[in-house]
Amino acid sequence: MIKASLALMLSHGQRPRVQLGHHIAMIEFAQKHLSPTLVPLLDLFDRMRRKRNLAFYDIAVIGEVEAEDAVSAAEDYPKEVTTDIRIRIP
Repeated sequence: MIKASLALMLSHGQRPRVQLGHHIAMIEFAQKHLSPTLVPLLDLFDRMRRKRNLAFYDIAVIGEVEAEDAVSAAEDYPKEVTTDIRIRIP
């Protein structure tokens, strides 16, 4: 999902800075440039990002349902980004 968001930004001629918070910047960019119907998916993406940070840098447990939701979102999101890019860039 991070790479799909990066592709979206690059397709708009933008790129995130390599610094703390660049994943948040990509999510915010996607929220501004993709369909409002994707807000729940992007909210899930942000929750997953925060949970990943906890799992990597602190203590967090990722349950089976959360993992299944993450896989489903990870399958859907790149398709949405690809559709958006193909519509804008022939």
